Amino acid sequence: MKNVLYVVAGYPRLYDLATGEPIEAFNTHSDYICNQIRQTFSSDTPEQYTRNLARFFDFSYETGVMGASPLKEEAALKTINLYYDFLTKGAESQDYVIRKAAISLEHKPVTHASANTYLAPVNGFLRLAQARLKDTARLLRILTGNKVFDHVSSLPILEDRQRSKAEMDSIHNTTLKFGRDSDTYNNLAAGGIRGGKVSGNNLPKHFPINKIQSLLNGIEDPMHRCCAALMAAGGVRQSELWAVRLEDIDEFTRTIKIEDPNFHRNPSAEQAHKKLAYKGRTTASLVLFEPFKTTFFESLSEYLAVRPKSSSEYLFVSSTKKTYGLPLLSCQKQNTTNKLFNRTLRKAQEKLWPNHNQDQIYTSHSLRHFYGVWARNFVYIPGRPSIGLELAEIQILMGHKDIKSTAIYAKISEENLIIEIEIAERNKMYLGDFQDINEIRSAVYIELGNELKSRMKP
Repeated sequence: MKNVLYVVAGYPRLYDLATGEPIEAFNTHSDYICNQIRQTFSSDTPEQYTRNLARFFDFSYETGVMGASPLKEEAALKTINLYYDFLTKGAESQDYVIRKAAISLEHKPVTHASANTYLAPVNGFLRLAQARLKDTARLLRILTGNKVFDHVSSLPILEDRQRSKAEMDSIHNTTLKFGRDSDTYNNLAAGGIRGGKVSGNNLPKHFPINKIQSLLNGIEDPMHRCCAALMAAGGVRQSELWAVRLEDIDEFTRTIKIEDPNFHRNPSAEQAHKKLAYKGRTTASLVLFEPFKTTFFESLSEYLAVRPKSSSEYLFVSSTKKTYGLPLLSCQKQNTTNKLFNRTLRKAQEKLWPNHNQDQIYTSHSLRHFYGVWARNFVYIPGRPSIGLELAEIQILMGHKDIKSTAIYAKISEENLIIEIEIAERNKMYLGDFQDINEIRSAVYIELGNELKSRMKP
């Protein structure tokens, strides 16, 4: 950044490079954000949030909104309103001030999705600052009769705005209403610098079934191949992935345990755990599905053969010079670790499928989605009338607190739905030959299976 110095040493801090003075507006807000860890934010969020806010301060100093000689109110408001234009267009903006700022700050345009991410902490900061100003003015007026802040006007862009008819229709179509007037209920939206509409991505959230094995075999880095195989086979979260310990893995029995402090993967163990005098780290056995289970243990052996020599109890350790042998969980930010992992996945996909555009690149999180889809559509338990696990079962396997989250992951595939319909239709053909419905279904499954095999032959 050109005009401000962003420092992370404990709570993030921002300094004016021209004067060397701390920027108290930013620092006070940083304290507030960091104090929300484990209440509203994860541990990585405050730094990402405040860094994006620091970019806005840098923009404000560059354009004259802030600094030794700030712009007049009207010009400052116009410039603030153009921040989204600055983010998405940069030097291609039609506004001269924005173009000049983008060139000076060496800002490259970002996508609408990224711009909205950068904009969120800015709007959060502006709304909270305005709310505090109003509360302070009321408090002074009530306690002392002092009206010193009454002349301070609010930013017009922060006032609640009227929702459009399209927005209201969308809300009403997906909301149950009891005794509320549909014309006025929820008709206001929080104000702020307006962002842009992000075009939807038509890609499924899960990695494609027919390409998953090619991906796992095509990842060159042994550690990241092991990571990808574990996510596909066991559906672990990235935060759980980097926390796997060597002692949690039994290569002989081909089993693996994972931290489960809230008993989401093993609800029945909660009561027993409460009776224990020693309440240590709680774990649950991870359910791995074939053939990805075999792929994981094969890639695990390959990774252990080249794993940096380390006394760390964690499976995944750093191979870089400065942090050699230290667990990735502690030697670098999880966001950095995840980005490096996703970069490896991107390279593998670009090499395997060079004709795909950038919108067809899947991230590591798609592997966790893949686990849910595989469990819902391809896991068969003997004795059941159909293939696929129930949502409540997958909820436990994936460690979800709410089954609604599981429903997002464990989608029924279109192919399986068509197969089930085909089975139902063909059942009618066999009703005269069999008396038992299970015999009918088994006969149809065999017939469809043979048809699938014949289509797979070259």
